[in-house]
Amino acid sequence: MITRKSKLWQYISFLFVSIDQLGNTLAGGNTDNTISARVGYYNYHYQYKDNKVPWYWKLLRKIIDKTFYPVDGESHCHEAYHNDAGEVFDNRITNFLIAIAATLIIIPSCVVIASVLYLLYALRIVNGKTIDRGRNLEKRLTSCSLAITSIQQEISERGLDFDVDKSKILTEEILVKMNEIKRLLDIK
Repeated sequence: MITRKSKLWQYISFLFVSIDQLGNTLAGGNTDNTISARVGYYNYHYQYKDNKVPWYWKLLRKIIDKTFYPVDGESHCHEAYHNDAGEVFDNRITNFLIAIAATLIIIPSCVVIASVLYLLYALRIVNGKTIDRGRNLEKRLTSCSLAITSIQQEISERGLDFDVDKSKILTEEILVKMNEIKRLLDIK
């Protein structure tokens, strides 16, 4: 039987994520991002000058969220962003590449995926997942800790043979954010 914890499920999941990342790359996006995470970023977390999300990002979000509703609930793209939030999203992609991606990759893929998912949902073979926010945050904090450990190791091994001014600024920004997270965790 295929379950979310089985090796076959993990293999299939990794395969689909890699195909998704390829599609995002072909659309001019970062190779480490899925299309859903990128759409979630541009809908919920990108800082637009006029605070208005462009219509095409809204449309893509609606299509993708509806496609994955049977397994992920209403906010697939927003959740995907949070699961991929440590990545760089803003690569100043042109609207032309977004239009190509939507026309050739995203919409046709969503039609096929939605057909399968809604059939499996109707047959009660798949159902929505419950999001374990605590586990998700723990995974992201662990990832951050590993990244910081790697930075410490690199500095220990190689020294500071580069201009450290930008690194000092980024370190201060990280400390401010970590103190805010610590404050939020202490509140609960």
